[in-house]
Amino acid sequence: MGQETDIRILEKALQAIEREAGLHLTLEDVQPANQYDRFDAAVRIDGKRLFVEIKKWAQHANLGALIDQFHRLPERGLLVADFINPRMAEKLRAHDVQFIDTTGNAFINTPPAYIYIRGNRPERATPGTWKREDAYGRAFATTGLKVVFAFLCDPDLVNAPYREIAQRADAAVGTVGWVLNDLKADRYIAEFGRGRRRLIDYQRLLDRWTEAYPQKLRPKQVLGIFATDNVDWWRHVAITDFNGYWGGETAAAKLKHFKPQVATVYLRAGADDLARFATTHRLRKAAELPLFDVDNTVCILQAFWHTMKPTEVVDPVLIYADLIATADPRNREVAQDIFADHIAQRIRQN
Repeated sequence: MGQETDIRILEKALQAIEREAGLHLTLEDVQPANQYDRFDAAVRIDGKRLFVEIKKWAQHANLGALIDQFHRLPERGLLVADFINPRMAEKLRAHDVQFIDTTGNAFINTPPAYIYIRGNRPERATPGTWKREDAYGRAFATTGLKVVFAFLCDPDLVNAPYREIAQRADAAVGTVGWVLNDLKADRYIAEFGRGRRRLIDYQRLLDRWTEAYPQKLRPKQVLGIFATDNVDWWRHVAITDFNGYWGGETAAAKLKHFKPQVATVYLRAGADDLARFATTHRLRKAAELPLFDVDNTVCILQAFWHTMKPTEVVDPVLIYADLIATADPRNREVAQDIFADHIAQRIRQN
């Protein structure tokens, strides 16, 4: 999302909250204290500073990613969005995520100010403007996400030939070209002398991928949702015998002291392999169950990468994204531990 769009959303949201609630928020010029501080702006309300995260198409965004980014702001935060629908407003309030949008919807809980407004609807958008794809870009569409994932797993891969990148990401060579162009335009990747490329903003790219993955790619990879009466069934499974990997909470349990509620499996499998896995472990089909928040659920997905180091768990980036997507505070805490233990070093190196 471009800086001009950010500014437009912020200005309209500040005007809307003053119009709807008589609350004046003052913009403040604040610079990050260190390289790890990330925020889009800062405002003051009754003398208290709030750091701002600006989101376009927030009503379609992954809730878990929104909550995670909000809670990683340097201090008390404020989500500023183009539009927050009533359902999203309730979820954000339940997680104590303060927000304002351009239509006047708001949740502010910064004593002495308390405001909760929902139900205001946006004006009909002008045709051809603010398309949802603009919030993601082609690099964050379904096929582009595979290439970005490969870069997040191996940042040095950005400097490889297109054909090697395509092979590692299980994507077409043409896809690699326009993904790299998008990432360069959005300043995730920089080019140096003799056409050499380098990933220059790993954290921001990880945040964008974590936000887009559950919406754009993950649903297309679901092979089946199952249930089990044996909560510890996964402990005795040699997942590599099935050409598979543990993801999400189960992968976290393999890395940390953690009891999973939902098991996530990524298989390089066809229909016969899936049936064999489910039968062997006495999993029963449960197509109507959601992917998250139901104890003893087993979600089996198709692996979407071509190569990965021989291990029983997926790359930490995917574990992190699966956990964040649940919007569960317990999972978010474990995700941050996995980030610190396995991902942060990639940021330091870039």
